[in-house]
Amino acid sequence: MVDHNKQAHASVATQALAPLAHPTRRQLLATLGAAAGAGVASWLPAGAQAATTTLQCAGAYTDTLFHTQNLQQFAKQAGEASKGALQINVVTNAKLMPMTEVMPALSKGDLAIGEIFMSNFAQQYPLLGIDSLPFIVRSFDDAKRLWEATRQPIEALLQKQGIRVLYTAPWPGQGLFARAPVNKLEDVKGQKFRVNNDATKFIAQVAGATPVDTAANNLAKAIQGGQVDVMVTSSTTGVDSQSWNAMGIFVDMRAWIPKNLILMSEKHWAKLPEDAKKALETASKQAEARGWQLARDADDAAQRVLVEHGTKISQPSYELRRTLDLMGEKFAREWSSKAGVEGASALITYYFPTSKS
Repeated sequence: MVDHNKQAHASVATQALAPLAHPTRRQLLATLGAAAGAGVASWLPAGAQAATTTLQCAGAYTDTLFHTQNLQQFAKQAGEASKGALQINVVTNAKLMPMTEVMPALSKGDLAIGEIFMSNFAQQYPLLGIDSLPFIVRSFDDAKRLWEATRQPIEALLQKQGIRVLYTAPWPGQGLFARAPVNKLEDVKGQKFRVNNDATKFIAQVAGATPVDTAANNLAKAIQGGQVDVMVTSSTTGVDSQSWNAMGIFVDMRAWIPKNLILMSEKHWAKLPEDAKKALETASKQAEARGWQLARDADDAAQRVLVEHGTKISQPSYELRRTLDLMGEKFAREWSSKAGVEGASALITYYFPTSKS
């Protein structure tokens, strides 16, 4: 089928490019104007046309995890909001680079966007360890208030490193899995207690338990083999490790609710047109709201699976909660001395929010 419009455009363009025997200035301008209208601009080099900006994003986890699915949805929505001017390629499962290399790469501009587990960088930047302080929050609502109290100082800290915060998304809260009921900390005395950070090491020490360092990918085998009696981890990890094979108790104490951060290099951000920046901001807000809901949904779903397999779920007893709260105060004091004024101010804002009229 003949495209008559294309044929007409080609005819005008050919006339424009054909040499004129004695062109006047008016004839020349009129002819070039007709050629422009016929689409000669589309023949310009690619660099002279509006181009799609492609950004590489380093995802840290597998495709099946809700964090990864949220990140992929974010990339899709950013592209759609930019009307195709922006394309984000999400490379999952740390295949682009290990998580430990993401922050330096963003700072240098070697990477456009990357995903990190916030408290993994707490040694270098103590402020980033606030969401993994044990026994500070008791719910997702508390964790959200803590993030609202700390977002500004964290953004300011990372801005100095040439890094921009796009959005955050939490993990389910950390609970206590055990073989027998735990109403006070002494109930786990002498048992093999899985430790994986400073908080769990301290809990094991105070309880008189035997610390056991077991990697997450070996946890199911260790539980079945009797190498672990007690552990503090999320409901989702409890399902993944099939904790019910040996641990029929889950105390939903929400010891802490850690978060992932999705970050962007300021060097890449500065190069984007305003429309692309607005598209990223819009997609980031959507991803953050969705990420918090996904974490709640994942926690609820995992707890249902635990119950289906015979796990008894309970809240901490008064005595256990009191002990945990005292531990939280201890960790908060120690952390504040490392995190400085910004960290202390963030905690004060969390504990004593300014009332809104």
